[in-house]
Amino acid sequence: MKRCSAKLSACILGFLSILSLPVTLSLAAVPVLPEINIHTVTLPNGLRAVMANCGKAPVVTIEVWYHVGSRDEQPGQTGFAHLLEHLMFDGTRTVGRHFSDYIVRVGGIDNAYTTTDATVYWETMPSSNLPVALWLEADRMRNLDISQKTLDNERRVVEEERRRRYGNPPYGAVIPALYNHAFTVNPYRHLPIGDIDDVKQATVKDIRNFYDTYYVPNNATIVITGKFSEKDAEEYIRKYFAEIPAGTRSVSPTIPREPPQTAERIFQMARDVALPAFVEAYHIPADGTPDSYPLRVAARVLSAGDSGLIYHQLVYEKQLALEAQSSAEFSEDPNLFFVFAVMNSGNTPAQGEAAVNSILETLKERPLPPKDLEKAKNQILFELAQAREDSRGLAGQLGYDAVILKDANAINTEAERFLAVTAEQVQAVARKYFIPENMTLLEVHPDRAAASLNDGGRKK
Repeated sequence: MKRCSAKLSACILGFLSILSLPVTLSLAAVPVLPEINIHTVTLPNGLRAVMANCGKAPVVTIEVWYHVGSRDEQPGQTGFAHLLEHLMFDGTRTVGRHFSDYIVRVGGIDNAYTTTDATVYWETMPSSNLPVALWLEADRMRNLDISQKTLDNERRVVEEERRRRYGNPPYGAVIPALYNHAFTVNPYRHLPIGDIDDVKQATVKDIRNFYDTYYVPNNATIVITGKFSEKDAEEYIRKYFAEIPAGTRSVSPTIPREPPQTAERIFQMARDVALPAFVEAYHIPADGTPDSYPLRVAARVLSAGDSGLIYHQLVYEKQLALEAQSSAEFSEDPNLFFVFAVMNSGNTPAQGEAAVNSILETLKERPLPPKDLEKAKNQILFELAQAREDSRGLAGQLGYDAVILKDANAINTEAERFLAVTAEQVQAVARKYFIPENMTLLEVHPDRAAASLNDGGRKK
């Protein structure tokens, strides 16, 4: 396979510099992102490898994507994917707890993360140590040592992480409550951190069964990016992974499909907070679907930091809110676009909701002005280009495309898909998805103002 052009980094830097110019620049003048030449390998046991030799510095990133996240967890087993992520660093029968030591000693770094759809382990290190990283990953794919001691230790770590993220912050419980109300049957109704009771009750046997089911070659994709020999990398992959037997259990449980929402859902919750707040959410389609591209553009117009319409109008212009943020959570299954705002003293959630609805109505009533559309596209293209600047960003993008979008070559076509989005398409998706019957609203009131409300109780 032909390697990427040695001028790739220079092309990307040029692309980034062009996108940083004033937004009056016509997108017709923006160069297409350099093509990434992708080399793929599939072993008889089902393991896939996706490689892109595009680096200039002698650095390589290795990612192992296991196609299991919180969406695969059964009732009573929420949080298992994330808990197992922690346990994967607690040692194998071969190397003990020294996995990360091998990476750090040669100047590398490693970490992992769990999402709704996948669990990803990664290392960035000198290219000469690629075989070491692949051997280590092959070792913990099948030789993980799960003991009662390590389970108890990591369970405590996860419990503390949950408290830190969702228990201690004043509004930390809001997003988990939102997802619990917005989804009725799809596992997205619980976050990857899981329910604390499920985590507490997990046994060594439970986690071992989860590991044996999902941590198998036919449910894994290896991603390698940076400066390396694709021929040598393929030989190492075959040497270390080919003898691992394919999993025999089903790794594709029937995941309940969320039925269309047909009426608005409005809830209230009382919390120990100083100021009222609200979060307003709309169901959106899965990533990679035709509507996802104009919706990403719409979300960029609404959510782009201080310049996004939501923040600008609620915080700066109308001064209704102390804080306002919005996010489009695209994923393998349909997910949510939501707006979260903490109101200024003396203002109510209803005032913030009215302001947000007015912004959304504007998107539905008329097409985006050309300047706003162009600015949103430039921001998206800038992020796509920026992700290619180093091996770590490129590996994450390539892995996501290969595993979640099921098309590794999407990395070479997504820019054109965003460039093709029209103002009329943005208006059409706003009319389709930002409608009352597709909305879930959760208002947060200080305890003193809502003593009669139950936590998460229904308003109407």
